[in-house]
Amino acid sequence: MSRFSPLRPGRPPRRWSRAHTVSLTGLLATLTAAGINGWSWLPTGWAVVSGVERSGGQLAHAAPVTGRVLFVSPHPDDETLTAAGLLYQVQKSGGQAFVVFLTNGDGFPWDVRTQTFRPTLNAGDYLRQGRLRMNEALDATRKLGIPKEQVLFLGFPDRGLTRVYTQNYLIPYRSPYTRADRAPYDGLFQPKVPYTGKALEEVMGRVFDKVQPDVVLAPSVLDTHPDHRSSSYVATRLASERGVRLYYYIVHGGVEWPLPKGYHPKLPLSPPRLEQQGVRWQRYNLTDEQQAVKVDAIRSYRSQLRLLSRFMWAFARENELLLPTPAE
Repeated sequence: MSRFSPLRPGRPPRRWSRAHTVSLTGLLATLTAAGINGWSWLPTGWAVVSGVERSGGQLAHAAPVTGRVLFVSPHPDDETLTAAGLLYQVQKSGGQAFVVFLTNGDGFPWDVRTQTFRPTLNAGDYLRQGRLRMNEALDATRKLGIPKEQVLFLGFPDRGLTRVYTQNYLIPYRSPYTRADRAPYDGLFQPKVPYTGKALEEVMGRVFDKVQPDVVLAPSVLDTHPDHRSSSYVATRLASERGVRLYYYIVHGGVEWPLPKGYHPKLPLSPPRLEQQGVRWQRYNLTDEQQAVKVDAIRSYRSQLRLLSRFMWAFARENELLLPTPAE
C-alpha cells in the first residue's frame, strides 16, 4: 500500500500536531474570553454585547420609587450592586431608604483567606470578616446618602439562612464558620437573636414595624443563591401580609450572569430572562450622577473586589433591574 494519500497524490498526509492543539485551544479561549468580557471586536464578544443591548431595549421603564423604601439584603454589597442608584435617588428626592442586612457575609472561606493568608481558619477569623463587612456596608450606604440609623444588621449566619428557615425553625442552628448559634456581633438591630426560623421571622417583623415601608425591595425567588431565596420567602410573606408594594431584584441569575463581565457603563443591564413567573422585568434608568455614586459605593467593598471584581463591576451599567409583583 502506498504511504501517500490517494486524495493528495505525491504528498504525505498532514498529521494533527501538538502545535495544532495549542493553537486551537488558544483560539477557543480567546473567543470565550471575548464573549465573557464583551470584546465586541471579536465575533463572540459582539454577539454577547448585541444580545444584551437587544434584551435591555425590550424592557419597559420602571416608575420612580418614592416614600419609605426597605431594601432586604442577604449580604453586604447586594444593596449596592442592584439598587445603589435607586436608593440614592430615594434619599435625594426626600424619601427614606432603609437597608436591613440579614447576614454579615461571614461564611465565605476564600474571602477570609485573602485577609489571613493562612490555610487553616478558625471562628475568630470568620467573625473578624463579619465585622469588616459590616464596616464596608456602613461606608457604602453612607455614600448613598443613607443615615446610619437607617441601616440595620441582624447578624444571621451567612450560607445558613435556608437551614435556619427550613430545618431549624425552633432549634438553633450553629454556623460551621463562626461556631455561633445566635447573633454574635455588636451594633445589631436586636442582639443575641438565636439562629432559628421563628426568630428570623419575628425580628424581620420588628424591622417592618420600625420602618413602616411603602415599598420593599427583596431578592428574586429564582435567585440561585440559597440565602437570597430564603430572604425572598420571608420578605414576600411579610410584605404580602401587610399590603406593602413589593419589587424583586436579582444578583445570582445563573452561570456567568450578568454578561459581559467587567465595567461597561454604557451598556444596559439585562435580566437572565425577560420574564419571571409571567411578569416582565423593568429597567430603572440611572443618571450620570447616580452611576458615579454607585461606582463609588462598589469601591467600599474592598474585601469582595479582591475576588469578585469583574462580577461586581458588571452591575455598574446604565440601569438597574426591578421586577414588580402583581398588586393585590
